[in-house]
Amino acid sequence: MKRMFDFQCGNNHIHEAFVDSEIRSKPCPECGEVAERLISTPHVRLDGTSGAFPGEAMKWDRKRAEKLQQERKRSASHGE
Repeated sequence: MKRMFDFQCGNNHIHEAFVDSEIRSKPCPECGEVAERLISTPHVRLDGTSGAFPGEAMKWDRKRAEKLQQERKRSASHGE
């Protein structure tokens, strides 16, 4: 299965390549030296509105419900 990996050569050139999982090295596109595969840091983003970070999503829902309830009360008292 092909995946995106970072590779670094001895001259500290870093590049990405879409290669098979078992590939551990490949030629550097800048200098031609052998570039070894790096262990990259995963990019994680916790988004409070998507539910990926439940505490923040629930807090936002609660505040929104409270605000809507206050607005309904205000509009009901002005309408009488």
